[in-house]
Amino acid sequence: MSEKAKSPDRYLKMPPLYKIFLVVLVVLLVGSNTFWFTYKKGVADPSSVLAKQYPYLSKRIFIEDQNDFLINFIPLRNAMREYVNEQDGNVGAYFEYLPSGTSIGVNDSMEVKIASLVKVPVVMAIMKDVEKGKLSLDQKVTIKKEDLNRSFGDLWKKGAGATISIQEAIDLALIKSDNTASNILARTISDTRDSVLDALDIPNHGGDGGFIISPKNYTSILRSLYLSSYLQKSDSQRILEILTRTDFNDKIVAGVPKDIPIAHKIGVFDDESSVTQRVFSDCGIVYVPSRPYALCVMVKDQTEGEARQHIQVLSKMVYGFIAIADN
Repeated sequence: MSEKAKSPDRYLKMPPLYKIFLVVLVVLLVGSNTFWFTYKKGVADPSSVLAKQYPYLSKRIFIEDQNDFLINFIPLRNAMREYVNEQDGNVGAYFEYLPSGTSIGVNDSMEVKIASLVKVPVVMAIMKDVEKGKLSLDQKVTIKKEDLNRSFGDLWKKGAGATISIQEAIDLALIKSDNTASNILARTISDTRDSVLDALDIPNHGGDGGFIISPKNYTSILRSLYLSSYLQKSDSQRILEILTRTDFNDKIVAGVPKDIPIAHKIGVFDDESSVTQRVFSDCGIVYVPSRPYALCVMVKDQTEGEARQHIQVLSKMVYGFIAIADN
């Protein structure tokens, strides 16, 4: 090959189209190397940025590296079955390991009165209206006489005619489980609570005193928030974050270390005239680092003390397994 052929000056004599192609190729190669270098360094990973912005949502929806994948759940399954089966059908439990979807259900189709657990789909319906532009969170709503309920919360003390913002009502309904706030929200949504349950493909039917649902079906509500499948990411995140601040910490929360965030909702249907009409529930997402899971436990025909003990035992059992499992 001649010296003339080897000279870089020959590139200057190339037709314009080839020079453009060469420049584009060089830019792409350099840009690609820069991206992968910074990506591996964790500097330009967009999924990690989004994951930090929405810490209560699934990492899967940000196309990030998956969480720890545990495989062998047989010991936990056996332990849960043994405990629940000893309770003569009064306890139903459903566990789901969120990184993989592996689940354990024991008497998980047991249907009970949903009670305060319905407040989560009510808030989801409100947020859907906000997304559609039908409502705003700072919008004021007037309390009506039919909204007042003394069973849970203190909002009823304000009396009919007082006003409250939708955001304030949401906080009270989820954090304090305030029935008056929930009633306000339920009559404010443009559709019905059924519409949310239908959208989540959850079979439900009304009963004397409220909706009927099972631990397995209710977990679908939590999963839809975690995966942001019904609401936008920011609104799913908002609801889950509020649920980490609930006041009721004597059931699932009592079985988990205090530094582990838990987005959960309790439910109480307490007919004081008969113990057989009492239902106590707690359902939530436990954010063990890299190993989040959902747990929903419902107890019927028991006193509150007995129900509390059952839920605490199952919560400690599940957390203990997840925290130390290595398989």
